[in-house]
Amino acid sequence: MGQLTWSDDYSVHISEIDNEHRLLIELIKELDHAMETQEMVRSQLVSSALEKLSQHIRMHFESEERFLLFNNYPDFTSHQQEHHDLLHTLEKFVGHVSSEQSVFSGENLLFIKDWLVRHIILHDCKYGSFYRGKELATHFS
Repeated sequence: MGQLTWSDDYSVHISEIDNEHRLLIELIKELDHAMETQEMVRSQLVSSALEKLSQHIRMHFESEERFLLFNNYPDFTSHQQEHHDLLHTLEKFVGHVSSEQSVFSGENLLFIKDWLVRHIILHDCKYGSFYRGKELATHFS
């Protein structure tokens, strides 16, 4: 998978969520760029970009889960479990990179890109379709 870019195929047609997804894609691009820097600074840049991405993913999941909960999404529990599983994996990546136990690899980056795209298309677009045409509570902070 090359450079990840936003596609309308990823749209759930809920602007607040789409905007958060766009931001996550931009943060993945930053991480991708950090992976391509000179070796002397790569570790620090990758660690910083990974931490920033991880924080934004966590905030996005919290926001999205509040939205789903406030709007009585019937598959909330399984959706939340998907989030939990990725957060667990991200925590391992961040922990290993921070403690210098391992290097963040291209394989790790590919995992994150693939997970995000699959999750948006298979799970988020599902709730996007479920809510299409319904009145929603979008201010749920």
